[in-house]
Amino acid sequence: MIVILAIPYFIYVIRKVQNHSIPFIKALNPFYTKEMNEAVQLKASLSPILREMETQDVARFIKHWTMKFENDSLSEQDVIALNTKIEEGRQDQVNGILALHPEARNQFQKINEKLKNDTVTEPKTAAELLV
Repeated sequence: MIVILAIPYFIYVIRKVQNHSIPFIKALNPFYTKEMNEAVQLKASLSPILREMETQDVARFIKHWTMKFENDSLSEQDVIALNTKIEEGRQDQVNGILALHPEARNQFQKINEKLKNDTVTEPKTAAELLV
């Protein structure tokens, strides 16, 4: 009885493998379709392109921050943005950015100290000005 059912199924599987270029192991799955196989092949063909795009994005990010540190053009807005990332719990990302250049941490700390000193010297409220 099992042989009677197995032989037509194996014929179906062999046709599926030959007609649609589906791997034999996957063709044994009755729910694996030609469209699923095409999607897997498309994903595999797009994978190198996506990896290259991600690599270029990372390279641009590194170049952007490295140029800021090399040209000594780190601004107060950059330091405020980095401090915001630290407050959000992304200290490791900030440490990675500051590790891109030997003077990065010094520049960051210098501007950070300046920002802290500026906020301390500013009056807190308008009521304090009247008193």
